[in-house]
Amino acid sequence: MVVPRSISIVIPVLISSVDGRDLLDVQLEALAAQDHIGPIEVIIADNGSPEFLRQYINGHRLRDRLKLKWVYAAQHPGAAHARNVGAAAATGEILLFCDHDDRAYPSWVRRLVEFLDEGYDLVCSAVEGRTLNVDNPRAVAEVPPPERFQPEGVFAPVLVTTSLAVRADIYRKLDGMDITYAANEDVEFGWRAHVAGYRTGFLPEALMAYRYRPGFAPGFRQGRSRGIGLARLNANFPDNGLPEIRLRELLVRMGSIATARGLVDEERGLLLGLAVGQLRGGFRHRTLRFN
Repeated sequence: MVVPRSISIVIPVLISSVDGRDLLDVQLEALAAQDHIGPIEVIIADNGSPEFLRQYINGHRLRDRLKLKWVYAAQHPGAAHARNVGAAAATGEILLFCDHDDRAYPSWVRRLVEFLDEGYDLVCSAVEGRTLNVDNPRAVAEVPPPERFQPEGVFAPVLVTTSLAVRADIYRKLDGMDITYAANEDVEFGWRAHVAGYRTGFLPEALMAYRYRPGFAPGFRQGRSRGIGLARLNANFPDNGLPEIRLRELLVRMGSIATARGLVDEERGLLLGLAVGQLRGGFRHRTLRFN
């Protein structure tokens, strides 16, 4: 008989409101409903939430079922650091990563682990942006469908911690996520693993429902961090297949986003923040092209 391997699910959090706590509960309920057979533990890596969250997790009604474990992960700001702390506290042979405000499909754990067993060291799946955003849809920047989730021409799969599985020993050999990245540290991690000779893979199915951030300001902050991260990826991984960042194109894009009709606030903030981040990051990391 094959003994099921142990799984640790790491969720980085920074929650300061009841609404944020309720979103976490949606994800925890989804993880409790997984069809995976075998031991699972869920680690809440807290990046600086108020004390109420630790108390809430320690007394959570799903604590025993999910083997919930709260760990302090606020020594350094950022989800990348929290993921590393959570991974260090994990006991599972396989690490899965997701976010607290999304919702896993019932087969999420099983399908990722099965795909990992096809001969990979780390893998991710596509995500979908419709289920959780009925009241906050995007007009043009919707999450791509599974068959177009991966950018064309990249030299290795783009892996995202919204839905990531990796063998625990390999995560530690690679020293985890680079906490100096503003965003896209998951892409950097996957590409660094690829360059080191590890096998990376992408599962083109929507196994995680992704939640958009409401409002212009949250969208802008997310986009700006991603833009800076994209500019740095071009510096650290030359000829990676992503488009080069060109000043003229950025300025035109920023103008068109600012005046475009039909964009929701979150979407406009995300797209504008992405352009601003690429401009800022392009100067900082010397990947901005002026011609």
